[in-house]
Amino acid sequence: MTLFNPSLRVTDLTVFRGKFTVYSEKFHTGLNIISGENSSGKSSIMDFLFFGLGGDLAEQQWRETSLLCDSVILGVECSGHKVSLLREVEPKKMRPMEIFFGDHVAALKAPRSAWQKFPYSRGGGGSDKESFSQVLFRLLGLPEVRIDEQNVKITMHQLLRLLYSDQLTSVERIFRQQQPDDAITRSTVADILLGAYSDRFYSATLRLKEVEDELKDVQNDIRSARKRNLTDGQPLTEEWLNAQIKRITSEIDEVSKNINEVEGRMFSEQFDDRLTLNDQKATQDKVIGLQVEIGRLSEDLDAIEMEISEARDFIQSMEKKVADLKNAGAVINEFEYLNFDMCPACMGLVEAHQVEGGCSLCKESFNSEDVIDRSAKMLNEAIRQRDRSISIQKDRTQQRNDLLGKIAQKKLLWEDASRHYSLSLRSPTSELRAKLRELNRKSGYKHRELEELSAKRSLLEELKILERSREALQKERDKLTAQIDSERKRNLDRKAHARDLIENLTLDFLHKDLDRQSTFKHANSVSFDFEGDRLSVNGESFFSASSMVYLRNSFLAAFHFAAARDPGFGHPRLLLMDTVEDKGMEVERSKHFQNLLAEKATATNSEHQIIIATSMISEKLNNPRYVVGQHYTHENRSLMIQTE
Repeated sequence: MTLFNPSLRVTDLTVFRGKFTVYSEKFHTGLNIISGENSSGKSSIMDFLFFGLGGDLAEQQWRETSLLCDSVILGVECSGHKVSLLREVEPKKMRPMEIFFGDHVAALKAPRSAWQKFPYSRGGGGSDKESFSQVLFRLLGLPEVRIDEQNVKITMHQLLRLLYSDQLTSVERIFRQQQPDDAITRSTVADILLGAYSDRFYSATLRLKEVEDELKDVQNDIRSARKRNLTDGQPLTEEWLNAQIKRITSEIDEVSKNINEVEGRMFSEQFDDRLTLNDQKATQDKVIGLQVEIGRLSEDLDAIEMEISEARDFIQSMEKKVADLKNAGAVINEFEYLNFDMCPACMGLVEAHQVEGGCSLCKESFNSEDVIDRSAKMLNEAIRQRDRSISIQKDRTQQRNDLLGKIAQKKLLWEDASRHYSLSLRSPTSELRAKLRELNRKSGYKHRELEELSAKRSLLEELKILERSREALQKERDKLTAQIDSERKRNLDRKAHARDLIENLTLDFLHKDLDRQSTFKHANSVSFDFEGDRLSVNGESFFSASSMVYLRNSFLAAFHFAAARDPGFGHPRLLLMDTVEDKGMEVERSKHFQNLLAEKATATNSEHQIIIATSMISEKLNNPRYVVGQHYTHENRSLMIQTE
């Protein structure tokens, strides 16, 4: 069968009470039926499936018998990746999840130390660890969507609200009921499942917000820096700064010339005054000190440049690794079909004989499914390493920019100190000469002015960096805006196509209903409003309770089968349904709907899974091909819990 991604399929469900197994069954592709009398525990199993996949149950939604259990483990396949999910049963919301990167059999044998624990939401439990929804979305290949300015991400629970039809939700609603609820979340979830919220659109939208925030900060920094550094109303520019430096340097040269003239007259008139070398020594120390600082800063700059270069190569390698690992089949083929004619270690010829299911080089056997399991874990770790490296790289880039500014400032100070030192060598200061003291005082004042300008040189370098950042961000913003506009158009076209396909399949279910609702038989349009959480047929929204159940089930099934036909959907091709006989549904109508589900499931050529619970199973479907486990009764309940 063809596998469309995203694809989510339950392979096993095991429920524990302490060390005892109270439920353990395998599930298959296509239609799965949990059959049993009313109040025999069918809904408990459906709730465990919902909860085990990441759904959230409020305290009052747990059944009394379910709360006697301690934990639930699901074996699942996420777009071909075999993983196992463990959640502990407690009547509390937002419970964490433990994930084992391997199949259900290996998970049951593995120690708890081999499992990785993830909170319900990022930062849950007081850490910054990613949520289990982020991990599962990554394995499924779904975008991690953030809702507007609320910084709230769509979770597995939100997706499951459109994949699990439970008995507690009002029949008028599309989504599984919860409080609080909002139209934006419902609309976003629908867009994801319709395939109208692509990775490119989400990534570009998310990055555009970051770019606009960064651009706003850079522009504020530029305005603030220029406003703080006005001199007599003159804005700080490179031209103005160079002119000021040239002017002061010229004035220093003029003062130096005057000092030379005075000293010349002093020596020509043969004055025998005591000269000091204090100024020479102080200036020399300053030159040496600045050289040391420049050297140290340059070493730091070289080190950070090397780190940036190495990190850039590492990030590129991780990007390639992530791209490679996203195709688990390619990984398997690489390991399974890579043949060596020559040993890469000793360069000797490799014997031509081949071990079936083994490596062509070492002849050891390996299980290709284990490779898929490991690739899922490697993919998760590779993406985390890449994202962490990108974050650290931003900090390194900022450190490099700071060092460039400091080096520019120190170099200007070093050049000035060198000129001052050269002057002191030619014209030593005499403490007895008033004129020389005045000239040296004036020279010192000018040098201090030059030092102040050197600080502005550092600021100017910072402004240059900010302006280059602004230009780069503006270009990126324009590129992202164009990309978002293109993706938005694609998403609108995609949404229209997906809605048409769902409507036609829903109409097919309604037309094939038993003759119970005339509007269904003559239906020519089905409207579904995700934001308003409402369905209507031919503009009508009010029917008998059983007909509303049939309409809701038909719509959810149509959504599922549309995704099973069209690879463009973001729907994970999984449907849980505990309402095929709800609200007074008569036996024949329920069985007829079950038969329709079975016919469509059999006719579908892609992998998908439907799990339903019923107390009135169709005779055509009452066989191991469809039924999971036994037919449960009050005496033989689904959960084998011994009570005293």
